[in-house]
Amino acid sequence: MERQIYQNKDVLTAAKERISYLFDEFESIIVSISGGKDSTTLAYLALLEAHKRDRKIGLFFLDEEVVYDSTIKQIRYLMNLFPENTQKYWLQIPFHLTNATSLYESQLIPWEPGKHKIWMRPKEPDSIQREPWDKETATVRNKEKGFGFYDAIDNFQRCFDHTAFLVGCRGTESPNRWRAVVKNPGYKDVLWCTGMPNGNATFYPLYDWNFHDVWKFIYDEHLTYSKIYDYQWAKGMSTQEIRVSSLIHEKSFKALVDLPEFEPKTYDRLLKRVGGIQIGNLYGKDAKMLKARKLPKNYKSWKDYRDFLLETYPDPDKKEIFVRRFSKHLDNNYVARQQCRQLLLNDYENNLPIKNQPDPREETLKKWRTLL
Repeated sequence: MERQIYQNKDVLTAAKERISYLFDEFESIIVSISGGKDSTTLAYLALLEAHKRDRKIGLFFLDEEVVYDSTIKQIRYLMNLFPENTQKYWLQIPFHLTNATSLYESQLIPWEPGKHKIWMRPKEPDSIQREPWDKETATVRNKEKGFGFYDAIDNFQRCFDHTAFLVGCRGTESPNRWRAVVKNPGYKDVLWCTGMPNGNATFYPLYDWNFHDVWKFIYDEHLTYSKIYDYQWAKGMSTQEIRVSSLIHEKSFKALVDLPEFEPKTYDRLLKRVGGIQIGNLYGKDAKMLKARKLPKNYKSWKDYRDFLLETYPDPDKKEIFVRRFSKHLDNNYVARQQCRQLLLNDYENNLPIKNQPDPREETLKKWRTLL
């Protein structure tokens, strides 16, 4: 992990200086927003600077359709906060989204043509509803999945030249995120960014903020925020659990457990829109089911359970992906438990990477057997 150097400066002052620097360096600036606390904070700081300089910046939202109503309210709030300084990029186009709650309906296509009657909501009247890039030259990261979430972002960014894309990613959330946001200079000698083609770069002005810094700023500035955070806090969730994101992918499906309580109308619409939602609602936090933390009855080991899940996997094409991946792994119960989790969550994209190593508990036991 990179060594942290502390300065005699608070994170808010540092973030304002970084954003001011980006306005000096780039004529074109676009902030990615998700409706969450971090992107709300970043968007507001950038809009303040744009307002001070009498400039326009873009606010970009890739709409996954299957999100909280509170998220959409937050996006509308941000898009209209400084209308004279805002260029709206609300993207509502079809793309492939992994559905972790169903093995039979493994993908959802948000805004799928012909299914407008069961869309979660109508499209925004001023949104971008067709791809703003040339379909013939569009790139796809994973052809087995098809045109996905990150493909939409990649192709959108390539529509611009010499543009600063601002993202509210905080390195303090995890060592992996810290490494991602301060890995190498991506623009001149700036460490808190990632370089891209066409002279573009992604910047993380809030990379050194922590959870409490964000909430203090929102409180001090009297900003509106997603009410889902209030529900989650009242529910007693930890700071690691309090987050707003999509409702069906492999890292956020647990939100389905509380969705009927938080937003019952959203849950009702989601039941009609996507397969497997009831399973996510019933078993999203169950240790034996989707979390794969406790071995179910009638199985001697995680390896036995993994073999059963593979044998009964309903999609032959996706099954082959798992078979090829697992053939490169160690055959022990530590790895097998993680493989079970991928199978249960339909994670053929490998978004929850498996730690392919000997069982650390066995290594510890071996050490103590030697000592004792």
